Amino acid sequence: MTTDPAPAEDTAWRTQLLSAIAQLPEHVDLPYEYTPEGQRMATFRKMCPKEFMQKIERHLLPDAESFDRVALWDGSFPGPIAYGGADTAKTRATWSALGRLYVKQNKPFAWFPIKRLLTEMETYDKSGDVHEFFRKYAHFPVLMVDDVEKLNWDFGSNVELLFAFYDWIYRESRPCLSSTNKPPEWWEERVGEGLTRRLFKDGHFAVEFKKT
Repeated sequence: MTTDPAPAEDTAWRTQLLSAIAQLPEHVDLPYEYTPEGQRMATFRKMCPKEFMQKIERHLLPDAESFDRVALWDGSFPGPIAYGGADTAKTRATWSALGRLYVKQNKPFAWFPIKRLLTEMETYDKSGDVHEFFRKYAHFPVLMVDDVEKLNWDFGSNVELLFAFYDWIYRESRPCLSSTNKPPEWWEERVGEGLTRRLFKDGHFAVEFKKT
């Protein structure tokens, strides 16, 4: 039994197709905004306060060495706690680290102003399952808490929740960035050795920002 040869027009069509395929480039560069990294950058721009998206002028940084220690953090445990006076670029350094880790290394993060962190923890605590809060945020490779000292000091429960959070950070080895205007001595006088140790030694490595 024999088969009929392919019609001439079919052969010509196949030849043209193979020729067209051979001329296709091996690699096509997508516009940056369509790449996975570009899409993460777009997401990060929506999350990051605009003031921290501006270009960093290194010669204007009050403490460039401390800035680099925070901004270049590798995302492993323990994370840095940036402390020092206002206007020393602590928060800018933390957002710089978050941007690099998320955009370049695809490490999603959750960030909290301190009051929102404690309000959310309190909601879970009142429902009788604060551990659900920890399970929820255990999925994030990186966490960040800003202005830790600005909790509501009129409620002792806030201090208890704060300790619970940083105790979890320490015991579960969670990478966490934090910032505070107050030094360890202030914290120890205010809340004692236990929470101070969790903040500055157990759950973080401390980076002091100084004004030059």
